[in-house]
Amino acid sequence: MNTYTYTNVPFTVTEHVSNANGFLLPHNLYNKVKTVAAYPIKEFYLQDAPDLADFKFKMHKNAFLNDELTIQAQLIKKHDNGYLVNIIVTKPKPVTNHHETICSAMFGFTLDKDYVREEKTAC
Repeated sequence: MNTYTYTNVPFTVTEHVSNANGFLLPHNLYNKVKTVAAYPIKEFYLQDAPDLADFKFKMHKNAFLNDELTIQAQLIKKHDNGYLVNIIVTKPKPVTNHHETICSAMFGFTLDKDYVREEKTAC
């Protein structure tokens, strides 16, 4: 696999995904990250992407109410058994032009021959 598939998805911390103190709840972020992880591999499957085979999820910093986050998903590896997708969630720092990492994750999806989309051309 020579090309890498990138996906950037904006995510705003609202009252629905935070607690009473305004902190982003990790399980809500995980659910969104899990959904975004399937975006780079959708083109490889006829139906919905299969369930996760393996994942690693780590929160580095807290996010707060009204924070504008960016969820970056990258298909980093295709192997015989499936696909690996790397996720980084970042938040821009207000003073500098840098972004701080809120969360990182790695998701593994299985490769089932029944699910794979084959490219065919009409003759």
